[in-house]
Amino acid sequence: MTSIQSVGIIGGGVAGLAAGGLLARRGLKVHLFEANGKIGGCCATTDVGGYTFNDGALYLALPTMLDRVFAQVGLDRPSVLPLRKITAPQTTVLPNGDKVTFGDGLRVTVEKRQGTVNEAVLRQELNAMMQRWAPVLHLLTEDILVHPLSFGRVLARGWRHLPKFGGTVADELQRLFSDDSVRAALAGVLLYTGLPPARQPAMAVLGLVTLFSDGFFLPEGGMGQIPAALSRAMLAHGGEIHTQARVHRIVVREGRVAGLEVAGRGEVALDAVISTVSGMLTFGALLDEADAPRQLKRMAQEAPLSHSAFSVQLGLRNRIDAPSHSHCFLPPMAQQAEVFTPCDDGVKWLVYDAPTVTLPELAPAGGSVIEMYPPVRRDLPVEAWSDPRKAAILARAVEALGRVHPLDIAVQRVVSPKEFSNDLNLYRGAVYGLSPEVAPWKHFPQRTPIRGLYQAGQTTYPGYSVARSATSGILAAEALMAD
Repeated sequence: MTSIQSVGIIGGGVAGLAAGGLLARRGLKVHLFEANGKIGGCCATTDVGGYTFNDGALYLALPTMLDRVFAQVGLDRPSVLPLRKITAPQTTVLPNGDKVTFGDGLRVTVEKRQGTVNEAVLRQELNAMMQRWAPVLHLLTEDILVHPLSFGRVLARGWRHLPKFGGTVADELQRLFSDDSVRAALAGVLLYTGLPPARQPAMAVLGLVTLFSDGFFLPEGGMGQIPAALSRAMLAHGGEIHTQARVHRIVVREGRVAGLEVAGRGEVALDAVISTVSGMLTFGALLDEADAPRQLKRMAQEAPLSHSAFSVQLGLRNRIDAPSHSHCFLPPMAQQAEVFTPCDDGVKWLVYDAPTVTLPELAPAGGSVIEMYPPVRRDLPVEAWSDPRKAAILARAVEALGRVHPLDIAVQRVVSPKEFSNDLNLYRGAVYGLSPEVAPWKHFPQRTPIRGLYQAGQTTYPGYSVARSATSGILAAEALMAD
């Protein structure tokens, strides 16, 4: 059993709350410091005039992984966090007029402007994808992702799957599916990565397998209910949560963590620290020059970043006729790099989410919530996102959406890369921190060379998604307790 008695956690997202809940449950004194006035990070929600908007994460995938996290902090997830399945995940409209709708399970409807799709062949192709990739997803979620990254474990458990990982999503979908419109719609599910199919690693196909096997979900009350439940578990075991408490420095003496320097509190003495902000901030900003491990500091400086995001959120008084949670107007798969062309001259390829299709209660009676991420320039520094620039993009997004639906706008909210950086502490506004192209062994490790310092959150393996980020907090806490 560790001799550590007091632990500081930097960041109140799901990784920090999961780590804090487990450590507090094990009897350690936990102090969690969150720079903002509320907890949740990228999994929080914000109420504007009775409309509930997401601050980041749009839905929950891999619910069994979240169930495991909840159990480790002493919660029964189905009791404290009811989930509602998104039974109509996505509708895609192609330039030729074809429409592809993904329903519950393997239910895929293809409406052709000309001709028909062979439903028997499509079902065979879907089953072939699942047979090829579902064992990989099971291995990852039940074995690999719930342990610290180990090449020995990966090779011992997954060596037979390694040949599948070569190539790209475009290669894989081209090989597996015969219909161009189906390929385009499937590729569209994965555009959240910020990369076109030709640049996404083949392994990203697991996002489709997750959709067709487990499905996607929304917690009743919205995504913010996830950190709310985790925070209650931590507090119930004596943990302390400090908001408006930005950490300025990790204090290291003689190669070991000694505490944190916190705004308004000075130096707080601690035996150990788990940082859940990005590794780029931990090793590039929070450690003194002499204390930062050379290799991790170099990783922080050279880290390939994910795309930055611009969010337009509308609260409508009217209920729109949205067929699915996500509605996309997309080009064929080979042209989907165009989706990321900045919308300086207007939004060409409209993509938006309507969470009120699944959870009408996120809006006042008869209303709707719409969330869009129009493509923007990625080369701008965060300081360049002025109010006039944001207003111009908002106008283009609303104009594009207004061509599809009548809009009676009650409230609107814009979040630019500047807000993602300053308010959510996302390094340079990069929504995933590290690019999805980065191999797992180039993520930041849970254990660091500094005694008593551990890393969790989105830039650590296992990385992306709410459940996996929360799992990274559990892994960091377990590493701390084992040392």
